[in-house]
Amino acid sequence: MKDDSRSRRRFLQTTGAAGLAGLVAVAGCSGQSPDDANDSAANGTTQSANQTAGDDAATDEPTETEEPADEAAEVETTYKSREKYNKPGELLDDFTDLSAWFSNAGEMESSSKHAFRGDSSAKITGKDGENASIERSFENNRDLTKKDFSLALRTTTPSKFALFVYLRDPFGNYAVLELRNISMETPDVGWFRTAPGVYETSKTPPDLTQINRIEIVANNATSDDIEVWVDDLRIHDKPDKGYIVFSWDDGRKSYYNDAAPLHDEFDMPAVQAAVPRFVGQNKFMTLGELKERHEAGDEIVAHESIRNRFHALSGDELQQTLQQNKQWLLGHGFESSNFVVYPGNDYDATALDVVNKYHYMGGMNQSFDLNTTSPYAFDPLVLPRTVGHDLNIAKRVVDQCAKHQNVGILNFHDFNNDNTMNKSDYKKLLEHVDQKDGVEVINFSELWKLRKSAP
Repeated sequence: MKDDSRSRRRFLQTTGAAGLAGLVAVAGCSGQSPDDANDSAANGTTQSANQTAGDDAATDEPTETEEPADEAAEVETTYKSREKYNKPGELLDDFTDLSAWFSNAGEMESSSKHAFRGDSSAKITGKDGENASIERSFENNRDLTKKDFSLALRTTTPSKFALFVYLRDPFGNYAVLELRNISMETPDVGWFRTAPGVYETSKTPPDLTQINRIEIVANNATSDDIEVWVDDLRIHDKPDKGYIVFSWDDGRKSYYNDAAPLHDEFDMPAVQAAVPRFVGQNKFMTLGELKERHEAGDEIVAHESIRNRFHALSGDELQQTLQQNKQWLLGHGFESSNFVVYPGNDYDATALDVVNKYHYMGGMNQSFDLNTTSPYAFDPLVLPRTVGHDLNIAKRVVDQCAKHQNVGILNFHDFNNDNTMNKSDYKKLLEHVDQKDGVEVINFSELWKLRKSAP
């Protein structure tokens, strides 16, 4: 994965903070250290069952001259990213006419109650634990060799299903793109876009030059009913390579002591989702240590304690929390404050609305299994990621991203936690990435530039 982007990243990291010299520091709220016993809940739905994840607190790849300018690092955003970037790529189907679609499982109907674009969407329902599945054929085979897909999704049954998109050739071979988990809170957060990466292919990979069918499956993981609306199916070009993000939650001192030296050894950046009011306390990095990691190439982004999950706060409480955290980050020169990681990974409609006023990109929909995305089409505030608890699964994320030019965000907390692989395996993972062709380690700023470059 070695290339000149590392030197460029260090240059941008060093010069980017200069624009913050005139900002006045505003102290974040103080608080006690989180209760480790309570810092361990986030949903991780797979095809067969729910699992629990801990949480302790476009066209071608853009060139230097094509990259959009960075947004100013200010407390409030200058625009709402979910609205500005909600039509990436080329429209394939707006679901106003369902005559080309038929139901493989469950029920399908046209719905004028909810529509992401236009006047209607396709509502698919699975009863009593059954899947819901719809399919359409293409009149002429499609060449999808360098293409990804995204669609708008809405559901009243979060955390109960995974979304599969099958691409099939005339010979029965397939590639399946998967969003492994929906982490949002009930009852309905409205529409969000998902651009799932390739999870696997049939034993004989499909002939991507002649895909003739596409199938959308709401894969039920419970014995209950599922209710899903889909709309605005779009097609996107792939980049020329895959990308990996190493995301560490909470800003713990264990990262500084045990993981940071490995990142320096392999010259790979990481993203630190720090909780400002825990900085310098007990198990957490000091401000000086965070600034040292910032200078070394890591990005410091916004996060909160698990006790302040965004869906559990009122709109006013959440707004105050986001303001205080971002002011603290800006006041200390962390220009990557435009990005946020949700505590516990979950969110609701109020959270998405309020977060959009302060951050351009964040999430996550988290899974214990491979959970990747296209870089050009994800919802800016509903990113997916994979729990970094198992070396083999993490290696598979890297391999699939390299092979299919997708993005994998790998999440870690502490080497002593069950949700994080041990230090020895982590070094093996960095070695694997370092030796892997076709994949680059990036930070959130670089991922956001990729997302904005989508036509």
